[in-house]
Amino acid sequence: KAKTFYDAARVKSLREIGEFHFPKPRPVSPHGVVTPSSLVADLRKIGLRAGDIVCLHVGMKAMGRVVGGARTVVEAMFDAVSPGGTVMMATYSGDLSDPAEWRHPQVAAESIERVREDMLGYDPMLTPTRGVGSVAEYFRTYPGVIRSPHPQSSFAALGCHASLLVGEHPYDFRFGWKSPLGALVRLKGRVLMLGAPDDTASLFHLMRFNAEAPVVAKRAPVMVSGRCIWQDYRDVDYPADWFYAGMLHLRDTKIAHGGIVGLAYSTLF
Repeated sequence: KAKTFYDAARVKSLREIGEFHFPKPRPVSPHGVVTPSSLVADLRKIGLRAGDIVCLHVGMKAMGRVVGGARTVVEAMFDAVSPGGTVMMATYSGDLSDPAEWRHPQVAAESIERVREDMLGYDPMLTPTRGVGSVAEYFRTYPGVIRSPHPQSSFAALGCHASLLVGEHPYDFRFGWKSPLGALVRLKGRVLMLGAPDDTASLFHLMRFNAEAPVVAKRAPVMVSGRCIWQDYRDVDYPADWFYAGMLHLRDTKIAHGGIVGLAYSTLF
């Protein structure tokens, strides 16, 4: 299916006319803000239930004013899938890559080796997230959360199935079947796009991997026995249009359904 549903012309045209824009949200709650209890109620209305295993992506700005901020989102999610549930989030650290590949800003050629030698290696406890939002950064430090060992594209999880999801994460093919995304599929998990844009749905990295994309060489710094080493690994490229195509397919086939959580139009599949 990954090889057949992608329609580049359709994706391009829909992006140009703004078809990916979500409907306007409902009026704000009677309190004028999103409260912890109202957020739990919304999550249950959209379809979350006790025992669910959920990969969560959050667009915090879309949710309106949430009392308690990131903490409220994390604890409301866990309440919505308890007892017996598990929440997983992407906790990427994409800046832990070869500085020779950096473009924004680009590193001067004569400085690349010096930057490599001076970089800090990946540490699941200490390495911050990059580019995945305030909720994911808060989540990775939440008590009881386990974070996977991949230096660039880790996931973190909290709950009954956390170790099954993120306990292992091979360097090679970081979004492949042996990754936390593969574990999510094997455990019959779900994905919730909580006000997050379509191009952040990490599960479609697995779809791209499944489409037999060309293999590329990558490297990242990791801490081993107290010292930083550069780890080589293999991967594939992940173009953003695959995300849009994936979400289109899920909506077309009614696998994904939407609803309002807080003030954010959200999608669950």
